[in-house]
Amino acid sequence: MSKFVDAREQDFKEPLQADVCIVGAGAAGITLARYLADSGLDVLMLESGGLKLEGPTQALYQAERRDIKYYDMTACRLRYFGGTSNHWAGYCRPNDPIDFMGRPELGIAPWPIGEAELTPYVKRAAADLGLSMEGFDPAFQARRFNIDPADLPDRHSDIWLTKVFQITTRKLQGQIWMDQLTRQANLRVLLHANVTRIHAAQNGSHIDAVSVRALDKAPFKVKARWFVLAAHAVENARLLLDSDDVIPGGIGNQHDNVGRHFMEHPQLVSGRFVPNEKFLRLYNAGEMLKSSLNINFSLNAATMKREGMLQYYCRFLPVYDFERTQEAFKQLGDGFWKPGDMKALKALGRVVGDLPGSYKHLMNKWEIQPAAPIAFNLDHRTEQEPNRESRVMLSPERDALGSRKAIIKWSFTDLDYKTFARGNELVSQELKRLDLGTVSAPPLTPDTIRGIVRGHFHHMGTARMSARPEDGVVDTNVKVHGIDNLFVAGSAVYPTAGYSGPTMFLMGFAIRLAEHLKTLKKAAA
Repeated sequence: MSKFVDAREQDFKEPLQADVCIVGAGAAGITLARYLADSGLDVLMLESGGLKLEGPTQALYQAERRDIKYYDMTACRLRYFGGTSNHWAGYCRPNDPIDFMGRPELGIAPWPIGEAELTPYVKRAAADLGLSMEGFDPAFQARRFNIDPADLPDRHSDIWLTKVFQITTRKLQGQIWMDQLTRQANLRVLLHANVTRIHAAQNGSHIDAVSVRALDKAPFKVKARWFVLAAHAVENARLLLDSDDVIPGGIGNQHDNVGRHFMEHPQLVSGRFVPNEKFLRLYNAGEMLKSSLNINFSLNAATMKREGMLQYYCRFLPVYDFERTQEAFKQLGDGFWKPGDMKALKALGRVVGDLPGSYKHLMNKWEIQPAAPIAFNLDHRTEQEPNRESRVMLSPERDALGSRKAIIKWSFTDLDYKTFARGNELVSQELKRLDLGTVSAPPLTPDTIRGIVRGHFHHMGTARMSARPEDGVVDTNVKVHGIDNLFVAGSAVYPTAGYSGPTMFLMGFAIRLAEHLKTLKKAAA
């Protein structure tokens, strides 16, 4: 039977031993542990938090932010069992072939492994999430809603490509797999166990142990045959960089690649579209959300190559005649306001002062009297170019465990700005050309983009995969270059960000890593 042990309640006199030590119990770590159940390997999973959100542990994520305004890390990452899957929205979609092929015309190298190698594992991850692969097919979804696939705009456009995200209901990975993990005979889970340093052997090619601490407790060590960093792209990079006592600059950082190429999926709302009867309900983001779908306008590969753009797509967010009252409800519902907060009081005044609008909003929300949108806001979302200057670094400031805090510098390139600007132009032009309604889409300048852009909590790229050590941090088996027993799980290893959300894909990578560790065990037998 697996054991969930609280490190705050233990005094470890001797190092703990395991075959595999997994650092982090989010989607990647939990998937890896599950798929090692039949391996015969003794698995120890270290989780910084407990079974619920706790302020002192969450505060360990505090980080400095530079360049483009970014989220407070204590709000966008969750540091307890299940990790950030505890507030994951559940959007899933396989990556596209172009995501792996590289963009030589843009100076972007291909992945060192191809789509065919990863697809079987992504399919297994989709099944774990209760999703069917045919559900990603626009024609399949069109037929579900009694729409002839021949009526999709793709059939009448040289640039339009409909893309489908399925939204899984199996989001909370810690809760969903708790019973299975509890019964897993080869697994131990240590809660409130913060890894503060990775200890490399003096020759720098092997990891001997990791130091672990619970808050307000003495540190202890964990030794293992193999170590897997499965925190997330920022925390994995911070751990590698801060473990610099043997290897100057940090473990895996001989070529100054750790923490580099920090990527997100940038998003902004700009422009408004008033549809006519030709506009298919399939693209109404509000309506599709009720069916656990997100279906949107994207660009085909030929257009991206011709235009010299990255991946781009546009969602159509419904606007109702009670829009301002709806926003007031949202502000109050967020629950972040304090007593006497003037913005909250104004929102409350709006709700009380517009009783007809409040009634319409609630009837629509509860689907008692669904309202028809009067327009759609254009929600632009893009891939981000791999950029060495967009990065995670170390601060001289230290957290409550004595570890150096992270600095997150989120930076854009000219190609990032171009993708937003040209995507905005193309969606406007195509909606008009196809006579789907009227659209007002003001130009997106770099200053405009910087002022309103946001991220998705999608942290990628800080320990990127590469064929050569000079070009990245991990190899095609996600093993750190030059280290024989240290692996990185999660979206930190992605060489490019692609179009799709990272979670289903990183779960596929974790399944693949589990198979690789089983192979290593057999080879060592």
